Amino acid sequence: MKKPAAAITIRSFDTHGPAMARLQKFCSIGYLNTTGRRLSEEELVSALAGARIAIAGTEPFTGTVMASAPELRIISRVGTGTDSIDLEEALRRGITVFTTPAAPVQAVAEHTLALALAVMKNLGFYHDRMREESPEIRPGVLLEGKRIGVVGLGRIGTRVATLFGALGCAVSFFDPHPGGTPGKTWEPASSLRDLAAASDILTLHTPAQPGNLPLLDAPFFAACKRGIIIINTARGSLINEEAMMAALEDGTVAGAGLDVLPREPYSGPLLSCPQVIVTPHVASNTLETRARMELEAVEQAIGALIRGES
Repeated sequence: MKKPAAAITIRSFDTHGPAMARLQKFCSIGYLNTTGRRLSEEELVSALAGARIAIAGTEPFTGTVMASAPELRIISRVGTGTDSIDLEEALRRGITVFTTPAAPVQAVAEHTLALALAVMKNLGFYHDRMREESPEIRPGVLLEGKRIGVVGLGRIGTRVATLFGALGCAVSFFDPHPGGTPGKTWEPASSLRDLAAASDILTLHTPAQPGNLPLLDAPFFAACKRGIIIINTARGSLINEEAMMAALEDGTVAGAGLDVLPREPYSGPLLSCPQVIVTPHVASNTLETRARMELEAVEQAIGALIRGES
């Protein structure tokens, strides 16, 4: 019996790991992304030719892409978000979409903490000064005693709140999509703006808004506590870039740690801000986490095949 074809469209995948071995047991590999970057819509159309399964990253699975891949029945994302996938079109075409929500929790939470500390301790600034052999110094601030505002209390937000709380921070939260289980010592805020007005650090852990509208816009920044630090390891569309730049320039925002940006790969004005630490959407990219995520994505796809759901 001929094996169904799988396209590995994600920009990096361990071809020698257990996920690949498991996938090859049930599928033939019709395409493997070896470019090291996210595929464009045109490239994705070509990659999916004849594929029944896509092991995906954040490539644009638009209606146009799905229309060009009539045999596609499963999109299994190595990651948590689905804003790069037209879910309505997938449903209409009978394409099942999976994500891996559990695997990246610890890695993303640790990256969130690392970004916050890097901003507060001026690590990017000092790295650049050392390379330039400059004697300039500037004071950092302590994390202990700061109030952390967590936006979104799902798996990752809950883990982030726990980590910051263990380091002596007060934790408040606001969940645009209620459903989490708040800890007894975490204080709920009545609105996002109330949370921003009280927080020293605000960290985002919520899905993209409908239509990819920003959650943090000019009115939001006007309501912030002056000197707030913004951390985003969720989705780049949650922050209005122009509003963030204005808030950085006038001192409303003291600094930011960003793993996700409005456009990726990113080459915009936030890179010119010394008080902003930017990483290229790699919060979940630890060796242990990637292996778990890849295997979880593959197992979900294979499970659907075995159950005859695709």
